[in-house]
Amino acid sequence: MVVRSRLEGEMDRLALQLTSSIEHDVNIWYYDILVDIAHVLGLLKQNYLLEEEAAKIIAGLMEIAYEIEKKGIPEKGEDIHEAIEARLTELVGEAGMKMHTARSRNDEVAACLRLFARNALLTLAETILDLRKALLSKAEENMDAIMPGFTHLQYAQPTKLSHHLIAFNDMLERSFSRCLQAFERVNLCPLGSAAFASTSFRLDREYVAKLLGFDGIVENSEDAVASRDFLIEALFVACDVMLTLSRLAEEIILWSSEFGFVDLPDEYASSSSIMPQKKNPDVAEIVRAKAGKLTGNLTAAMAIYKATPLAYNRDFQEMNPLLYESMKDVCLSVKVMADMLEKLTFNVEAMREKAGEGFASATHIAEMLAKKGIPFRKAHKIVGRLSRFYGSDQLYEKFVEIMKEMGEEAVPDKEEFESWLKVENVVESRESRGGTSAEEVRRMLEERKKRLEEDSREVEERRKKVKEAISLLREKAHELVDRL
Repeated sequence: MVVRSRLEGEMDRLALQLTSSIEHDVNIWYYDILVDIAHVLGLLKQNYLLEEEAAKIIAGLMEIAYEIEKKGIPEKGEDIHEAIEARLTELVGEAGMKMHTARSRNDEVAACLRLFARNALLTLAETILDLRKALLSKAEENMDAIMPGFTHLQYAQPTKLSHHLIAFNDMLERSFSRCLQAFERVNLCPLGSAAFASTSFRLDREYVAKLLGFDGIVENSEDAVASRDFLIEALFVACDVMLTLSRLAEEIILWSSEFGFVDLPDEYASSSSIMPQKKNPDVAEIVRAKAGKLTGNLTAAMAIYKATPLAYNRDFQEMNPLLYESMKDVCLSVKVMADMLEKLTFNVEAMREKAGEGFASATHIAEMLAKKGIPFRKAHKIVGRLSRFYGSDQLYEKFVEIMKEMGEEAVPDKEEFESWLKVENVVESRESRGGTSAEEVRRMLEERKKRLEEDSREVEERRKKVKEAISLLREKAHELVDRL
């Protein structure tokens, strides 16, 4: 039954259809049950419920949870919160009508959303760890493989596949950090704030927060129910991860096509319905598309949130499905990309053949000339003119000619000049911190493997803490019910 204490009659059918969130509440019904149980235990602790009443309510909530697992969420009511309360009253009578004491749906739904976001962020952090592990593993396997580097999608300078993959790892490492930082702001409890102005019932908010595994409370009661920045931040983290995934997916798409740098695993590709020879990078393309969708979801959430006056507004309801969809999409996308990358085969011979394309050694030649005392900007002009003759078997002769035209008589001999053209010499000369030399790549790889282990332990500790809190909540609930 829809709660309409002040209003007469039933809500218009289409108006109810428009405003109902019940179809999306499948994502949070489990968290709603947890919130209800914790709230009831909080009321019991403060003597606002008798032990028998609290036990009946919790027993009823356990039965409802069993019913939802077997039959799905109820379809009646504006939302899952109302549907659970109505069903509870049917099961346990007047005791069920006391469950909502000292609580509003405003703080209730905020708590459920934070629990959903908390779990989703931990899952996302775990999947990012998997992808980072896959990237570092592939980097280690291809430590010395040379490949072309690009700017503006034009051949630019030679680099190493290992160095390139570490770059993606580092992007995701920052995303991982943002994920855990967001978790800290999400994992705060709004319960006890009621509609927005708190309640005359004297609640122990910290006790309820601890039962649910929160790290603390959102102190100001109006802020607790009026804010959805935690939701937007979770969406941003998801979008941030998807943007990096999209860039990686785009490279896999390009590399599996004209470049011929990778062989796609069959289980992560599709065939054509008419062209029997085709092997299409559909999985990477879908990841690329989902990045666009999540960017839209983030924009939509911010647009909904913009200019909503304090405290609670029903507009917020339209933000919830954006959170559910985005977190599920990003977690699945990261996991699939990690699995695909593990099975991806790099064609290092093709990469090496292309590494010198487009006169990729040009910058190195200019640097070598600068080391001989020629001002870099002048060296840049010399090599720029030389680039017009790239591919000619008279390249050295043209080099000598241009050097003399530019007033440089001390011309390096042919053997030295040709050593500057070798891509192996180019990449190994980059010995500055973060460069492509073997020593630097090896150092970066080892440091990142250590950080991966540290980050894995940190996520495990946070997951363990949450699990222990929920286990304790269940134990308390069962102990109370068993005394009935």
